Amino acid sequence: MMHKLQVYVAEDCWSCRETHRIVADISPQFPQVQVEMLDLENGSQPPNVFAVPTYLLDGRVIFLGNPTREQLRLKLATV
Repeated sequence: MMHKLQVYVAEDCWSCRETHRIVADISPQFPQVQVEMLDLENGSQPPNVFAVPTYLLDGRVIFLGNPTREQLRLKLATV
């Protein structure tokens, strides 16, 4: 089963540069997880996303703000 990690970012978000690095470091370890980086300024905002960065796994918020690489790795390892 393919899972989806959606990560919401914004151009003016100072910590979102690190978000891109975290996702780039971790996502190759989880080929069963489709990753989408979504810029809030270029699309619609789901009701459960009210800050950036926000990480959603299969539509559910798993992190508000950046997790550590280990926290994200552990969360993705459970799917």
